[in-house]
Amino acid sequence: MQSSNKSEKSKGIIIFAFNTEKIDYVKIADRASILATRQLGLPITLVTDVDSDPEFEYDQVIKVENKGKNYRSYMDQGQIQWRNLDRYMAYELSPYEETILLDADYLMFDNSIGKLWQQDFDYRLMHTNRNIDGPAYSLMGELTHELIWATVILFRKTTKAKLLFDLVGRIQRNYNYYKKLYLCSGPYRNDYAFAMADRILNGYTSTAYAGIPWSMMTIDYEINSIDIKDNMFVVRNKDKAVVIPKTNLHVMSKEYLLSDNCKQLIENTK
Repeated sequence: MQSSNKSEKSKGIIIFAFNTEKIDYVKIADRASILATRQLGLPITLVTDVDSDPEFEYDQVIKVENKGKNYRSYMDQGQIQWRNLDRYMAYELSPYEETILLDADYLMFDNSIGKLWQQDFDYRLMHTNRNIDGPAYSLMGELTHELIWATVILFRKTTKAKLLFDLVGRIQRNYNYYKKLYLCSGPYRNDYAFAMADRILNGYTSTAYAGIPWSMMTIDYEINSIDIKDNMFVVRNKDKAVVIPKTNLHVMSKEYLLSDNCKQLIENTK
């Protein structure tokens, strides 16, 4: 592992981005970082592999040898490769005392996340999610517990937060056991692991009351464009247009995040 420099800042953002055979996640992280810096004014650390060449001016670039990968279904493209098995290392790798762990596909258009630091907590997880055109699924399987999204996580360098990340690592290493225990469907997901770890750490009870106190807004299908009109987003694909209030967005369409329209949206957003 190597890093570009040593930061003394106590608060910042960390993003993991490893390119796959089809998707340039580092470029997506660069774009998301422009918005996050603009909204929160915090330094950002990128965790990536030795072959990456990011363009954004990060506070630190931590390069690790990432060997972990899995395959999951992706929209209508069948099974594609994911390299996202290092997020449990965020506690150890973060150079900040207070950290926002951010997915590269989360676009910040307001500073609501930053205001949560006014509260007293060890960590905060995203417990609820809403798709732009209706409610999203909320369970890890048909007969199991509530899903928690690992898209945005806030944590402080405390004993309880360290236990959370250590437990996520243990769940990942022994996922076949935990998958059967929690009746999860599909392959390993960080969302599942953080949901399990949080429940175990809190006496096998729900902690939604102590999570991020709003729903994440997600676009879970392929889109062609996002335009801003009168402080609203107009989200279009070939079949429909959806109008929603301007807010932070979890955009699952990686092709859109790499598109010219996304670049223009970021450039035109103040």
